[in-house]
Amino acid sequence: FLAVNLKCGSSEEGVGEDALPVPASPENRSLILRMAIKCADISNPSRNISLATAWAHRIVLEYRDQIAEEKSKKLPQSLPPFDDVPKSQVMFVNLFAMELLSTYYEFLEFNHLTDQLNETFVYWDSFSKTNPYPHALTLPTYSS
Repeated sequence: FLAVNLKCGSSEEGVGEDALPVPASPENRSLILRMAIKCADISNPSRNISLATAWAHRIVLEYRDQIAEEKSKKLPQSLPPFDDVPKSQVMFVNLFAMELLSTYYEFLEFNHLTDQLNETFVYWDSFSKTNPYPHALTLPTYSS
């Protein structure tokens, strides 16, 4: 068994009272590594609001640029329009991030990241027609 020390993130054979026993097969090691990479890739909503907002804007701009380039080259549009930053973030968290990240953070006992994920979700979900997102006008719009 491989003991995963959750406090310092190291792995040692059968050590530590805070360690979780994980069978030390190459398949499990590979799975844990792939999970860590995937979670790191989609972890933006687990960052503080200012960082999460900056990254959300960047991804929306990247997607808009891709859509514009596809249109200019008369290619089929590969992405749906992302005109509503809060709505796209709520969708992303619901579809991809919440279940995977909260499960992974629970496994690692990183409750503070689960709390931040929930806080970020509530932030994005708070915007509506009656409470518009204040930064929507700062993003360039592409015409169809």
